[in-house]
Amino acid sequence: MSDAPSAQSPKPSDSAKLSGADLQGPKPTGWRRLSPILIQQTNRGTRVQIAWKQAVVTLALLLVLAWFGLASSAYLFVKYRQGFPHVEFGHMLFYPTRKDAYRASRGDYLVARAKERLKEQKFREAFGDLRAGSSLSPGNRDGRMLLAQFYVVWQRPDLAQKNLIEGIQFNAQDREYLQTLFSFLLQRQADAEVMQIAEELLGKEPSGPAGGSPDDRVRLIAMARATAQFFRGNYDPAEDTLKKFRLSESIDGQILAIRIDWERGERDGALARLQALTEQAPDNEQVYTQYAAFLREAGRNDELRRLALLRQLSYPDRPRPRIDLLYIYDKGGAEASVLNGIENLFRDFPTNAEVLLALADFAANTGRPQLARRIYDYCKANNLPWEGAALMTVEAHVVAKQYKEALAASNQMQKENPEWGKRFYSVFNGLQAIANYGLSDVEAAQLFLSNFLNQAGVRADNLVAVSNRLLTVGAKDQARQVLAQAVRSDPLNQTALVGLIRLDLEAGNAESVATHIRALMTMRKPPVELLREAYTKLSSDRFLFTPGRTALLDDLRKTLDSAVSGTIRS
Repeated sequence: MSDAPSAQSPKPSDSAKLSGADLQGPKPTGWRRLSPILIQQTNRGTRVQIAWKQAVVTLALLLVLAWFGLASSAYLFVKYRQGFPHVEFGHMLFYPTRKDAYRASRGDYLVARAKERLKEQKFREAFGDLRAGSSLSPGNRDGRMLLAQFYVVWQRPDLAQKNLIEGIQFNAQDREYLQTLFSFLLQRQADAEVMQIAEELLGKEPSGPAGGSPDDRVRLIAMARATAQFFRGNYDPAEDTLKKFRLSESIDGQILAIRIDWERGERDGALARLQALTEQAPDNEQVYTQYAAFLREAGRNDELRRLALLRQLSYPDRPRPRIDLLYIYDKGGAEASVLNGIENLFRDFPTNAEVLLALADFAANTGRPQLARRIYDYCKANNLPWEGAALMTVEAHVVAKQYKEALAASNQMQKENPEWGKRFYSVFNGLQAIANYGLSDVEAAQLFLSNFLNQAGVRADNLVAVSNRLLTVGAKDQARQVLAQAVRSDPLNQTALVGLIRLDLEAGNAESVATHIRALMTMRKPPVELLREAYTKLSSDRFLFTPGRTALLDDLRKTLDSAVSGTIRS
């Protein structure tokens, strides 16, 4: 009896073994092996064991899976919800390091889509794509150039200029981009910007022209600098640029050098050099155009006539000398030669829309409404562009002082082409205003003129043309009104500004003269004759109380002195 209790009690060693086996438990199987947390039930309760090494591996695996899921979601969202079918999965998967590549790819796609929308004439959608695409892919050349064109069309040349200049850092090696940039800046009279950009680009060249002939890109940059220097009257620096970069080896460089001689007053020498250049490059259209322009400016009509005749005989397939001859014959009263030249143009260029438009322009400028109407009817019958000929038919009546016929033709054109007439509503208003002033119907004329000036988007060149026609019918006040509008819409239009100053000097508008003279002196090569006239009149008692008169006269004197020495300030 005394041994019974001891026989029923477990041995200490056996108890320990049971406890150890119980603690160890069965090994995890299946997916449980991946779990870094092991939960076991023991006779002492629930035991939680964390495998830290396994926990790190599992967490890393979960993060990778989550990143893949996030990248996949982003890929599908961008591709199908945001409409970017060319998105690459690698861009989404490695976005932190491929962000710039993704943005550039998306921007390039938007630019490509904008081109397609332009073909479909979806201009607003194309503009939105171009603006976003250029922002995402600032190095996309086509995107920047197309966006600049939109800004120009929508009368924001300042934004176009900013956009193109910002693109230099991405396209400094692209000759076509630089050509577009410099052409735009020179057209905007941004000569200082051209010179600054050219200096920076030329300064980055690893070797100068001394080591050999400069390449086409360097020649382009140097030519832009020389042209800007020429436009600002800096003739010596312009010649230095031409010489340093060996630009006189090219036709463009030689023409610029000749223009410098012409502006310096060496006109005989300039014409002689042009004659030699004509013999050197007889088929070059630019040489002929410049030579003809100088002969016309110098009043050498006989030489101009011989030049055009020789050009026509040498190149009968080129219309420019034939058009020039028409103006020469008309000015000389050779009507038979004019009519013969017209018929020859119809015969030799029956489907050339540009030639027919130039012929219609001749009809308008010389007051030949029958010819303009003939061109209009001919173009309509042969499915050629006829809009310009229609407008020039009305203008030809105005030039011929057939004002009633001009009004009748205007009404007829709009009835024949109601939808087209809406597009050119402002132009017709301008022409009808001129015709009514010619008929002394001031009330009707002012109504049409007001409608013309209230139309948005009328180009400054069109305003200048209407102003010139108003002057021919004696409407000086109205002509000034139109020129003032032209200067407001395009402050850099030197033709409009010069015309406005002439009218203000004649009318004695002191404050306006002072403001506009100062603006003119900041432009390239202001007309010396006009500056002299302004200086003389501003010195008179009539302009005694002009604001800032003394300072203005001092500036005028300095500008005139600089013009005489051939170094108008830049």
